[in-house]
Amino acid sequence: MAFVDLLISVGSAGLVVFSLPTVFNKNSQVPRRAASIPTASILTYFVPLFATSGLVLTSLTIAGQAVVWWLIVLFRPVKGREKSDSGRTTAGSSR
Repeated sequence: MAFVDLLISVGSAGLVVFSLPTVFNKNSQVPRRAASIPTASILTYFVPLFATSGLVLTSLTIAGQAVVWWLIVLFRPVKGREKSDSGRTTAGSSR
């Protein structure tokens, strides 16, 4: 195992761990599904590339990231525009 493989794997595993609450929290919403689908696709694409490069541990942790992102795409609703705008106040309304 190369030192680079270990470093990338630690970072990838950390991203998996910190992304899991988004999947399990029923109240969490993703800002845009359009951004989540390409992210999941790109992560899925990189798994075999890292595996064939000899960075097996990295490919496993990136596979974990891809699974988490696909779960986010499938199970988390997209934030509605009206919800994000309704909580804002304008500078003139505070008088």
